[in-house]
Amino acid sequence: MDMKHLIPIFVIFFFFFMSTTSASVALAPSSSNTQSFSFSKPQGDQTFFILPNDVDPKLQSICEETDYPIECLTTTIPFLDENVAIIPVSILKVEIDAIHNKTKEAIDKAYEFLMNPSTSRLLPLCLKTCINNYNAILESKQRILDAISIGDANELSMELSHNMEHVFACEDEFKEAKIKSPIAELNSLLVKIITNSLTIYVDMVKV
Repeated sequence: MDMKHLIPIFVIFFFFFMSTTSASVALAPSSSNTQSFSFSKPQGDQTFFILPNDVDPKLQSICEETDYPIECLTTTIPFLDENVAIIPVSILKVEIDAIHNKTKEAIDKAYEFLMNPSTSRLLPLCLKTCINNYNAILESKQRILDAISIGDANELSMELSHNMEHVFACEDEFKEAKIKSPIAELNSLLVKIITNSLTIYVDMVKV
């Protein structure tokens, strides 16, 4: 599909409506292992993001090549300035920052739910597992940036794949406890940003 006609619109949903009950995210962290996970559809008000009319054509071209071009744009545009070159490696670094920032947001959200009384005694246990996994993602940021700097494809792919596994581990806790994940929306976005980061590196930076 030609995304050029779909991206530069005034108002877009921050997340795609994927079905009436759930959204499935299929991922391939490595060539030998394909993993998938289903996230519940976010409830309540959706988050809107207004794209400027003058989206940089170079950024648009990069994001069009990712699996989630809308999320690519919405997680990079707010952090771009005149000092950021619109080239794949720079956009990749911005996406790594986005992973870091959204993970911190997820930690804050998890602690917020921990502080509130819960009807399920299992919810705090699930949230603590998520927080541990989120902290592991935060700890990986510098290793990822170092891998980008020296062109270590194996290290970068391994770190990003591990980050994806940490998100899966968080959501899996809720699935096993048979309770609804209160942070599914953020986890879904994290998976999309990580997937886009892998795509940008493998298809645009590594080559």
